[in-house]
Amino acid sequence: MVSRRLAVLGLGSVALASLSRRSLWDNPEGDDVLAADPGMEGRTRGFAQLCDSDPWVAASGRTCGRVITYGAGVEGRGSCVLLDRFGTVALTTHQVEDWLSGDGARTVESMLRFSPRPGEIVETPGLAGVRMHEGLDLAFATIDPAFVARAGLRPVVWGTVPNTVAELDIIAVGWAHGHDQLHAARGVCRRFHDIDQEEYTSLGKSGSSGRFFCKVEARLDAHPGMSGGAVFSGGALVGIDNANGPADDIPNLRFTPSWAVWDGYRKLYPERAAEAEFAPGPRLDLQPIP
Repeated sequence: MVSRRLAVLGLGSVALASLSRRSLWDNPEGDDVLAADPGMEGRTRGFAQLCDSDPWVAASGRTCGRVITYGAGVEGRGSCVLLDRFGTVALTTHQVEDWLSGDGARTVESMLRFSPRPGEIVETPGLAGVRMHEGLDLAFATIDPAFVARAGLRPVVWGTVPNTVAELDIIAVGWAHGHDQLHAARGVCRRFHDIDQEEYTSLGKSGSSGRFFCKVEARLDAHPGMSGGAVFSGGALVGIDNANGPADDIPNLRFTPSWAVWDGYRKLYPERAAEAEFAPGPRLDLQPIP
């Protein structure tokens, strides 16, 4: 089954409907995107539940941001991942390819928001120096490094998926569209494959199909708006979310593995990559790329 890529679009003049805040204990069983209370403002029920079992999830709001793009009266919403203190963020090509400015500066009119702590939102305008990978649904851009320091944001710790990804336990973190809340969901990887055929939902290529390399399929209940968000294993980055299918689309999540993200990052920003932090175990920078 073809996945639906999540460049979720809406009219810029139409405000998203806000959900009424409910207590964790009042939410219907199984509805993981309702607001979590108390003390977890701006987080979903699913996020709050995973903070109990995996405490490192609580700090992921310092790493995973919300990307809001603007152009031609249309607004796009997705997620991103902070890679370093210099303000480098990773996201997907389909979040930015239709919004690049025509002045050669490779900027995107946008607003980035992070939520370092529940109930707190910090934001900075603009994606600068946008660079898109030729073979992957992957892009990089830079935000204001002074904002990164001032807001107390935290770059990712890099990890990697094993050669056999099946049954690897993962947690995806991103911003659930329509809720404007940070969401987290647990799942299990199913397989890796070299080429992924996906249907575009971005403005310029809607209805057409594209081929993208290096994808891991996972069974995970992600939601619209989480494209560009992080996929973690044990708190370390193992991928960037590309496509979230509906509940009956198995697998529900496809992501670009971290070794492919790292390869693009280190080639484009070698001085920034020299400061990267790695999780214990096999290191991306010491492994041959498959």
